[in-house]
Amino acid sequence: MDTFFAPAHRTERRKFKNQLSSIAESSIMNALLETASGVLVVLNEDRQIVALNHHFLEQLGIEDAEQALGLRLGESLSCVHAGKGPAGCGTTEYCLTCGAAIAMMAAIDQNQSDERICALVSDQNGEISDICLQIKARPIKADGQRWILIYARDITKEQFWANLDHVFFHDINNTLTSLYGHLQIADMDHPDDGSIQAIKGAVERLISEVAVQKRFSLHKDQSYTPAPKVVPLSDIRQALGVAIKGHKALKNKKILENWTDPAICLKTDLLLLSRILGNMVINALEATIDGGSIRISVEPSVDAVTFEVWNQTAIPEHFQKRIFQRHFTSKPGPGRGFGTYSMKLFGETCLNSRVWFETSEVLGTCFKIRHPI
Repeated sequence: MDTFFAPAHRTERRKFKNQLSSIAESSIMNALLETASGVLVVLNEDRQIVALNHHFLEQLGIEDAEQALGLRLGESLSCVHAGKGPAGCGTTEYCLTCGAAIAMMAAIDQNQSDERICALVSDQNGEISDICLQIKARPIKADGQRWILIYARDITKEQFWANLDHVFFHDINNTLTSLYGHLQIADMDHPDDGSIQAIKGAVERLISEVAVQKRFSLHKDQSYTPAPKVVPLSDIRQALGVAIKGHKALKNKKILENWTDPAICLKTDLLLLSRILGNMVINALEATIDGGSIRISVEPSVDAVTFEVWNQTAIPEHFQKRIFQRHFTSKPGPGRGFGTYSMKLFGETCLNSRVWFETSEVLGTCFKIRHPI
């Protein structure tokens, strides 16, 4: 029988029944199926399902495992391409680029584990859906027989958001590059225009912010390589001003500032430090009533500079232990729970600083970052 990729042959019926019996009696295979935390399927060397765990049954939406036994993986998942050839899953021209088929054949022919991404279009009773699976195929011998273990993880949502992020960052970078180019031309034509200089500085900061956010969003890790430079307190104050200027939390509120000697210098990543301070200031403003004020203080010592951002409102005791916990927020609405977490992350992991807060009903709340000189 013709095939574009994997062999078309299926196991003879009597031999297949013997395989089912062998699997059912194997303590090793049963232990694997019962303890696997995700989707696990066992195939014979003709890529037919001989056993599966309950997670896979849930994925298929069926109660009786008998419905899947004997099928190939794509057939059990209702792949739209599985029926486009007389020999079924693995043999059509679409299977040449199928991650699952490639991983299976590596396990069968080369006796080695392989992990691939499988992009699948499923048709279940007329309902078409795009599914993305992370497939790992691993050969195993148990009780004198050879099987192929298939671990599958549904990463459809992860891939969707990763692709959406990629498109977003690509488009916004193009827009910012164009805007910055126009500002450079305007700056050359009007070198003394303070408004152009201010806008140019804000766009430069936004470009840097997008670069940092892209790393965290696309790589999904918490690593960042700081870009330390020696900067005076006056530059840090200016960068903080750019970060918070125009924020809605500033409306009807005042910021009282004491920056001590502006010539004192720190070796720091200016973007990250101003971002941390910006989060502290915005949080303080959001906790302050209309007509109220917050205070920014800078206290130098022999080996460090401590930045303090104070507001009058105390943090309730039951929130205090979770302030720096990722995803935790005491404020309503989605998209929160990263501000205070990022203060701690950037400050202590990237800047080698100490970040903490003090709060009480009498003294209010003060967030602090102690940065080494």
